[in-house]
Amino acid sequence: MRIVIPPTLRSHMLSLIHQSHLGIIKCKQRAREVMYWPGMNSEIEQLVKDCEKCATFQNKQPPEPLNPTPVPDLPYAVVGCDLFDFESKKYIVVVDYYSKYIDCVELQSQSSFATIETLKCIFGTHGIPREIRSDNGPQFSSCEFRNFCHELDIKHVTSSPHFQSSNGAAERAVQTVKRLWRKSVDKQLALLNYRTTPIEEINLSPSQLLMGRRPRNTLPAASDILRPKGQNHDIIKQSLQSAKDKQKTAFDIKNRSKELLPLYPTDPVRIMPQQGGKEWVPGTIVRHHEAPRSYIVQVGNRRLRRNRKHLRSSTHKANEAVNNYADNGKFHDESPSKDNLQEPTALQEPTNLTHTPAIETEISDASQRADTSIAPKTTRSGRHIIPPKKLDL
Repeated sequence: MRIVIPPTLRSHMLSLIHQSHLGIIKCKQRAREVMYWPGMNSEIEQLVKDCEKCATFQNKQPPEPLNPTPVPDLPYAVVGCDLFDFESKKYIVVVDYYSKYIDCVELQSQSSFATIETLKCIFGTHGIPREIRSDNGPQFSSCEFRNFCHELDIKHVTSSPHFQSSNGAAERAVQTVKRLWRKSVDKQLALLNYRTTPIEEINLSPSQLLMGRRPRNTLPAASDILRPKGQNHDIIKQSLQSAKDKQKTAFDIKNRSKELLPLYPTDPVRIMPQQGGKEWVPGTIVRHHEAPRSYIVQVGNRRLRRNRKHLRSSTHKANEAVNNYADNGKFHDESPSKDNLQEPTALQEPTNLTHTPAIETEISDASQRADTSIAPKTTRSGRHIIPPKKLDL
């Protein structure tokens, strides 16, 4: 026997049902056991969706289906690069998406100039790639690096912030290099042995795929093995792509992944907290980014780029309780540098480079509209500092 709730008491009953902030299913089960009114299930569902507390503290999104990068048509057409530390030294790693050939060079400094000069040395050996994939580090988001890509006609593609798997080839190369160097005395010899070891799917080494020959290493080898030989690149590409398809199938089955629903401009969302945080921050979708599964989100007076995995659909009512998250320092690690207020995107039209809008990182619209003489300054933690007005005598 269940109690039928009159209209005057339904709002109070809803607050009691969701008193402990249980989920939609649990709230429905609590209510169905003792009470009833027409449309009760839909009202409970909407109540939980509009709850600010429930929107702030949520679990991570389930994994989406794997979206691997297609195998390039030519060797060294697409490369991934990343910076890493090893034994208190800074290195840059460059990996070819076709051959899996890895170059690793020590950097004299962490500046964009040192990174560009090192890439020039590597490209001087293997040739200029058509596309570079990287993260959004300051070395790759500077004006110097954009000009470098423009001059060499290179398309620069960046991964979504806090989504390292988008640059998975470079991240995997860093892991491989570190694992080799921890167990080896001679770093360069370890890299040579890796480059001359055949890949399982095609029984050809990265050096053979890239240079058409097997370089001599410490193992004894006949001259015929070291002689350059031609390769059928169509068969190689088909084999590499087939291996990627098998990896995608295994990943999707293991994780039971499913595609998340697309988001559209003005949709209210919640942004997944960064490492060490627990609160999902409210925001609003501005537009879809050029990269797949990537969106530009308005958070207070800032604009962030986030992957779909980092965004949960919300409601306007759930976001109304907390309107301004721009000044609390939750996104201090993405603050733009003084000489760069723009996160790089795919440079598909280098001629319009000077007109590219700065939208990917956090930008204070209020500081742009304010008078330049008293424009507020933003610290690394995201706090605004307004200089005092002084009498000019």
